[in-house]
Amino acid sequence: MAGDRTGESCVGELELLRCLQRGGSWSDISAAVADVWLRQFGCRSVTIVCAVAGGGISGLQYRRGDDDQFQAMAMQLSGGLSVFVSPRLFRQLFASAGVELKHCELFHWPDLLCGLVVESGDGLPPGAELRGLLESVSRSLLSAAAGRAVLLADPARMEALAEFAAGAGHEINNPLATIIGQAQLQLRGDAGMDLRQSLETIGAQAWRIRDMIGNTMLFARPPEPHVQPFRLRGLLDECAGALRQTAAAGVSVGSHCEGDPELTADRAQLGVLICHLLRNGCEALRGASRSGTVVVSGRAVEDCVELSVEDNGPGLSSAEVLRHAFDPFYSGRSAGRGLGFGLCVSWRIVRQHGGGICLENLPHGGVCCRISLPQRPPVL
Repeated sequence: MAGDRTGESCVGELELLRCLQRGGSWSDISAAVADVWLRQFGCRSVTIVCAVAGGGISGLQYRRGDDDQFQAMAMQLSGGLSVFVSPRLFRQLFASAGVELKHCELFHWPDLLCGLVVESGDGLPPGAELRGLLESVSRSLLSAAAGRAVLLADPARMEALAEFAAGAGHEINNPLATIIGQAQLQLRGDAGMDLRQSLETIGAQAWRIRDMIGNTMLFARPPEPHVQPFRLRGLLDECAGALRQTAAAGVSVGSHCEGDPELTADRAQLGVLICHLLRNGCEALRGASRSGTVVVSGRAVEDCVELSVEDNGPGLSSAEVLRHAFDPFYSGRSAGRGLGFGLCVSWRIVRQHGGGICLENLPHGGVCCRISLPQRPPVL
């Protein structure tokens, strides 16, 4: 690349570090990310896109003007969550918007439901290590950006929680097994009624803890998906039927599927995912002491399958719930949400299948969880 860009590079990288330290809005962080790519590589343009409420897409394109100043322009884009899950749909998105992709490098991150396209007339210059670093930093920054009107799990935070859960679960299981064993041993002896009741209570609560640890370990170290082809409609009907039997009075659980698309995935894991989300919706209504509906819907979009679980409960009204909704063991009961484990397990299942998941408050009240999954596992 002609010229010495060391000074410009330092300015751009310092701005990235400032954003990383203080956080910021989506537009502010997008501008800082674009600035560093434009200054470092002298690119023609940088386009950053993300999923927004309602299943839509927002795009911001940054270009270097004739006066060497950067100009920002909002882009009109059409598509849904599947754009960020399918590489083919991601490319089609920009081709349909008139972006010439011949000299572009594309980065898309399904778990963040966002992507980055860098355009250079002569192709990107050498420096794969630096490009990799900038990609990594850009991804980290965009994952922390606020103001997207959809709630995403922070992948770095979730992985850190999973690592902690795996270690803590292993350490807690050992003394817990001793407590359960000793309680059972004492019950076999000649214990009085009061002592037997106490020992049974100790054993029951210890088993309850062990079940919780089992859920923790499932989140931290889930089994590899056992994929096989199956039809979606039957799975949606099964899950809705199972929750219908346990839903509170006045809560209606339904399912809807456009056609009957086939997908290749772990049917059991997707069943767990859908049931968790339906249960969250039912508990939202029960916690708010109101009647209402919870509906799971599915459809095929090109080479992806999109799912949504929607309720007309109180919604995610608390900033605390918004911050911690995906955290394991977090309970938003005061806001009418679930028991604290459904969303983190759902996130893990979606990520294992190479998909994306987000939550959003609905304009008329309630919450919608949107998911996009590849119809077939990616070829590695």
